[in-house]
Amino acid sequence: MTDKRNYIGKQLTWAQAVDLFPDLWVSFKDCEFKGATFIKGTLVEVISDDDRIKYMEEHWGEKLHIDRTTEDTLGGYIHGVLVEKKSR
Repeated sequence: MTDKRNYIGKQLTWAQAVDLFPDLWVSFKDCEFKGATFIKGTLVEVISDDDRIKYMEEHWGEKLHIDRTTEDTLGGYIHGVLVEKKSR
């Protein structure tokens, strides 16, 4: 597992965040977007699924971009709740 302390405060692209922190939430500030697509930003925190809600509550109103790095492997959201994909 990548030690997040080596990357907090550094500029990362979205591709770098996905490679370094798969299946985790990442929080960025000072972000650059192309339209609605996140390009890069300064990494603020890496968050587990279990800690996501608490983190978002604690940082409500701050100008942070928070997203999950590898959404497809889990499924998606229904009414704000993370739901796993069902096997076919």
